[in-house]
Amino acid sequence: MKGYFLTLGILLFAGVAVQPALADSFYLVGTNDSTGAPCSTTAPCAKVTINTSGDTATFTVTSLDSGYVFDNFGFNFSGPGTLSLTSDSGEVHNPSLSGPGASELGGFGKFKYVFDTGKNGGSSGGDCSISGSTISAGCTFSFTVTDSITSSVLTDAEFETDTNGTHTTDSYYAGHIAASGGSGFVSDAVPVPPIPEPSSLMLLGSGVLGLAGVVRRRCRC
Repeated sequence: MKGYFLTLGILLFAGVAVQPALADSFYLVGTNDSTGAPCSTTAPCAKVTINTSGDTATFTVTSLDSGYVFDNFGFNFSGPGTLSLTSDSGEVHNPSLSGPGASELGGFGKFKYVFDTGKNGGSSGGDCSISGSTISAGCTFSFTVTDSITSSVLTDAEFETDTNGTHTTDSYYAGHIAASGGSGFVSDAVPVPPIPEPSSLMLLGSGVLGLAGVVRRRCRC
């Protein structure tokens, strides 16, 4: 019997171990002024995703409120070297990256780097349209930063820090979001629960089926 449970343990462990690392994602759920946008844990204002690869990191920020777009977006960095903007796409217009420095963002603390999308707040809000689960391209922007130390291997954890801020440790990011009806800063990042990969679920299921077969054979003996 011990052998059977050992086999099951190996199968279950394999199902978890092969799950690839997922990009880190966060929701922005808090606001400290009159953005006019609903913003709570049940109705997030935006989603932030970070993908790291070697000495580069790509941020993707998506507004989850129709008619609201970002003017700027602030984050910290605790790794070695300094960051520079290498590419951008989406809802931007003549974007730029300031830092390293200490820029205050609406009471959420001082952030080391601020990405300015170049959009003009409310007048650009109409570019973002959300209908049910369909989010238009005008709601999203991405930008990639590169570490000056080319041998660095950036990690998500180096951006999940408040080393330069007075905000709480779960407020890793903040930004100014605007529409024709109001504008203001949003922050208070909370992690997005990871979704298991189908391959992992399949292997986990195989382990469960294997146990069922073992138990069935055991009962017939």
